[in-house]
Amino acid sequence: MKKILNYLNETVKKEKALLIFVVIIFGLGLIIGSLFVNVVTSGDKDLLIGQVEAFFSSASKLSSDIFGMKMVGSQILNNVLQLVIIFVLGASMIGILAVILILFFKGFMLGTTLATIILKYQLKGVIGCFLYVFPVMILNIIIYVFFSFFAVYVSVKFVKALLKKENLNFKNFLGKYVLSFLVSLVLMVVLCFLDGYLTPLLLKLFTYLI
Repeated sequence: MKKILNYLNETVKKEKALLIFVVIIFGLGLIIGSLFVNVVTSGDKDLLIGQVEAFFSSASKLSSDIFGMKMVGSQILNNVLQLVIIFVLGASMIGILAVILILFFKGFMLGTTLATIILKYQLKGVIGCFLYVFPVMILNIIIYVFFSFFAVYVSVKFVKALLKKENLNFKNFLGKYVLSFLVSLVLMVVLCFLDGYLTPLLLKLFTYLI
């Protein structure tokens, strides 16, 4: 495992600028998502707040919708499917924009959720946001940023090779990409179990404050 991580780390070190770009894309999505709550109509705000209230109501009861194997199964299906889509897009020359949009949208959705929690619960909402993202969501974001970086990296390499008519070392090149996919897949499955059993328990603690 250590050798695999070192192998992947070599690419990250060589392409720091690309990694920073990917992080910025997610950050922009997060910021715009948090600002979005302030510009929507009062009716849309009520809708978002209603969804947050329903979510924390489920957390207080440890409903099967957010706790247990039902949740784990749906999370695994959803996240694995997204990783597979990113993997396929990264292996195509037209996948750069699509991967960037997926990452931006994930940041946007997270920003909207956190801003809505704070809008509803004010200062207490800060605690709710912390428990919502720590530790599972933070690790989830790291995995998506990590794999999106490799997907964009692969797409860029394909485009450069086509335009400049360069030869690629496919064994080394695609090997890193497949390894990044497999590592992301394994880690994501583990996180889905934590998200199904640990996160709801942490959020239940928050419901005692509201």
